[in-house]
Amino acid sequence: MKKSICFFIICSLFLTACWDNNEPERMLYIHGIGVDYKDGEFEIYAQLLDLSSIARSDQPSTDAIQTEVGRATGKTIDEATVNLYRAVDQRILWGHLTYVIFSKELLESEELVQAIDSFVRYRETRYTMWVYTSDEPLDELLLVTPILNKGMTFSRMADPMNSFYQESFVDPVSLRTLLIHLDEPGHEVSIPFIVSSNRWETPKGVDPVLEIKGISVITKSNLKGSLFDGDAEGLRWMSEDTSRAQITLENDGNQKKEFTTVIVDNVKQKITPVEEDGQLRFDIAIEVEVTTSGEDGQKGEEKLKKGIIEQIKKEVERTYLKGIEQEMDVFRLSEQAYRKKLKAWQRLNKNGQIQLTEDSIRELDVSIEKIRTERTVRH
Repeated sequence: MKKSICFFIICSLFLTACWDNNEPERMLYIHGIGVDYKDGEFEIYAQLLDLSSIARSDQPSTDAIQTEVGRATGKTIDEATVNLYRAVDQRILWGHLTYVIFSKELLESEELVQAIDSFVRYRETRYTMWVYTSDEPLDELLLVTPILNKGMTFSRMADPMNSFYQESFVDPVSLRTLLIHLDEPGHEVSIPFIVSSNRWETPKGVDPVLEIKGISVITKSNLKGSLFDGDAEGLRWMSEDTSRAQITLENDGNQKKEFTTVIVDNVKQKITPVEEDGQLRFDIAIEVEVTTSGEDGQKGEEKLKKGIIEQIKKEVERTYLKGIEQEMDVFRLSEQAYRKKLKAWQRLNKNGQIQLTEDSIRELDVSIEKIRTERTVRH
């Protein structure tokens, strides 16, 4: 009998089981988080997601609440998180954290690095989460649901690449990209700036949505500045990730104003640093392809090309000059100098950046490789 008991105890030690696993229905899932900094304390806003909407592509029940937002404060992010744990019913899982919104006040403080480190070092969070900033109340932003009451996992904040492929304005930035850009020469990164918008309505009234307004440029220690709307439109022509954008041109020569909108895609750019009189300047070449209606293309292709090229140049120059006004290197020219003109960069850089002026762009060349007119392609 004793031998049987001993044999059973020894065997049970080698048995595998899920005794220490947590049951999914007994956990709460954080989907998004907002981080603010006021009066010497961190404020975190945690957006909890209803588990039933995570893997669904159809609309959740209109009566069901998709998300709730909790708030807690603390002298550190960790202390605020622990204080949040005291006001929840179940264990919180951070593995589904998809995006984080930093408030403008946090970016202006010297506590941004501590906030970033908290997400980087915690074992459950991932480097692929998306990063945003805003000057609006974070709890209100986190309560905004997608259009047509789609699942929260399909919101613009959680799945930014889906809408970016259709209209490329500002590049989405992941936590991984943020860390790389802060570490590389230039040592600054452009974060998408979001606002709530009232562009959509339902029979019950206005249906607020989140919208990309522009960028904020940050370093490890401070917020350098922001560009919004038209001031930021030049970014799309200088991004390797731009998939599709539009330009509206005004037709000259008629008493009545007429406009043409064209789709620009397959954007490619090349930045070449040039050493001149002991200083670094830059030649920028941009290649695009264009799709327009048959009538516009056939009426005056050369005129259309000229208008598109002038508009792209105008937007790039405007964004660059607006960035220079706030001492921002929005096109990451310092990084290009570091990679392609290392000796000159070593001689000229100050804290990783080279001095940029209004004349730092020596040449800006824009060319159109193709114009697609309906189903006809002309080279």
